[in-house]
Amino acid sequence: MHEHDSSVGASHLQHHFDTPAQQFSSAKLGMWLFLATEILLFGGLFCAYAVYRGNHPEVFMWAHHLLDSKLGAINTVVLLTSSLTMAWAVRCAQLNQRRGVIVLLALTLLGGFGFMTIKYIEYSSKWKHGLLWGTNFQPDEHYVAAHFSGGHDDAVDEGGPGGEEHDPDVALGQQLFESTCYSCHGLKGEGLAKLGQSLRASAFVKGKTDEELLTFLKSGRQPFGSDSQMHMLMPPRGGNPMLTDDKLVHVVAYLRVLQENWTKEAPAGGDSAAAVPEPLIASAVAPVVVQRSTIPRAADSPPGLMSGVGTHTAPLAQPHNVQVFFGIYFLMTGLHGIHVLAGMAILGWLLIRAIRSEFSSAYFTPVELGGLYWHLVDLIWIFLFPLLYLIH
Repeated sequence: MHEHDSSVGASHLQHHFDTPAQQFSSAKLGMWLFLATEILLFGGLFCAYAVYRGNHPEVFMWAHHLLDSKLGAINTVVLLTSSLTMAWAVRCAQLNQRRGVIVLLALTLLGGFGFMTIKYIEYSSKWKHGLLWGTNFQPDEHYVAAHFSGGHDDAVDEGGPGGEEHDPDVALGQQLFESTCYSCHGLKGEGLAKLGQSLRASAFVKGKTDEELLTFLKSGRQPFGSDSQMHMLMPPRGGNPMLTDDKLVHVVAYLRVLQENWTKEAPAGGDSAAAVPEPLIASAVAPVVVQRSTIPRAADSPPGLMSGVGTHTAPLAQPHNVQVFFGIYFLMTGLHGIHVLAGMAILGWLLIRAIRSEFSSAYFTPVELGGLYWHLVDLIWIFLFPLLYLIH
């Protein structure tokens, strides 16, 4: 017997319906219309994702390494399994298997708890390490460096008091500068329009001691800092978490040489091309991957993103606007999490009613409609997981 048969389910028939079949069809149509509005709601966020990823692909390629794909994969399996148990619960209700309905609804609810527990672990980690949205994005450099180096602690070793000290290596400083700082300040520190000022004639750099300049490079500067002239973000360590304190010492030494050479060669003129010092390294370093957001004028730049971007073996410097990725991440996964909580409330309500023996082959509408909602929640996550966690 099925609920849409007019001969059954009369005890659950509402006064504004003529038959149980009409009531069942109306309820199912209403649920599908509601699910359509839910798709429209998430559709706006998916459009925002597409626009921002299209305009800032390097941000998404870099930032997705800071998400835990293993936890995301586990959550995917959990939700897919819960969809199976939910569908099975609907079938048990249709077959008058009360015990099966109770057990399977309980398992589905347990899957929801498991998903939210894992999501809590993820969110706690992001909060702890400053991987948040907007101005709250203040990443823990050690955490970031560990992710891009495969999790080895020695990759973020700052060299403690007992560490061995060495004299600054200007050649190494140039190599480090050209692999990170050039994208805003030019390959030889000449500055780039609307990106970064010239470092060769910078009164700010000249007026700092080596220790003060090192501190500045470590901490960076926000776009609207009182001493910022261009009002652009200077990320900590130039956005490259692999530039540890001992490496920044070499960069500072190279900046001093840049200024010294410029002062000798162009004491009275502007910062012109004639004043560019000769490279301190005879052979150029390996080509550096240029990120899209920091590519200068087309005539002066490589043609765009290259292969091998964002790999663990060749970590990129942190691009600009990484907070955009985490804003989208928290909006999409947060809204999805709210829907999971709503689904869990529905499952709890269905479980209580199932224990009271309110469902049977004559009346299982709430179970089926609750199942449709839960399947939508699972389906949305199936799209979120690869879009956020599996960017390559």
